[in-house]
This record gives sequence, C-alpha cells and structure tokens, in this order.
Amino acid sequence: MHRYHPFYTPIQRPQTPRWPPVNPYYQVHRYPQAYPPVEPEQFMDSADKTKPLLNDAQLIMDRVSKSKDYASKLMDAAQRSKMDEINRLIKGTGVKSTPGIKFNPDGFTLIFSNKTANIDCCHLTIILRWK
Repeated sequence: MHRYHPFYTPIQRPQTPRWPPVNPYYQVHRYPQAYPPVEPEQFMDSADKTKPLLNDAQLIMDRVSKSKDYASKLMDAAQRSKMDEINRLIKGTGVKSTPGIKFNPDGFTLIFSNKTANIDCCHLTIILRWK
C-alpha cells in the first residue's frame, strides 16, 4: 500500500511532547553548585546529648514492656488525665530527664529533649499505641 492511497488514511502515531523541553545548550552552561564547608561539631554534640535520652527512654520501655501492673496504672492515669500520677509513675522508673507527655484515646507520646549551649539540639519522640 502506498502512503497516500485514496482508500486508506495514513497511519499517524501521536507525538508525545517532551517535557521539559530539551535544550542541548543547557548542559554545557550549567554551573556546579557550591556547598558551604561542613562543620560537624554541633551535629556531634547533638548526637552526644541524645545518648542519655535514649537511656531514659530504655528505662521506661523496659518497665512498660515487663510489668503489666505498671502499664495498666500508666494507661489508667492517662485515661483519667491525672498528670501528677503519670509524672510520678514516669519518675519512678529512675529517669534523669522528665519527658513531655501527651496522650489521647489511641495512645501515649513521650517527648524527650535536651539542650546544648542553650540551643534546643535534640528531641526523641516515642509514640506508644494502646488502641
């Protein structure tokens, strides 16, 4: 069949547009991105200040996971919104830093934080679900 046969319409394939349009000169004139030099001191301090938070979190998680009585007391106090009782139970585990505590009908959130040179450097958030 000839391309321009009178009984057959020519087959045309749809052209897919290239987006973004390709500019062959773009790659040639592209400048390398300059990054500032890294200074890892603050990063290292934050990691160092997080270690005690991990230890405190480990104390609470061990107590909750191993003691059904402790876990039920903590849940009951949270459901009744007794913050004094919750703080007493958390401090009773032997933690050195008291975490921020939030709770809702689905679970319990502990937010440990620390500072280095009066800069809020690190947070450790633990979310425990009970529903």
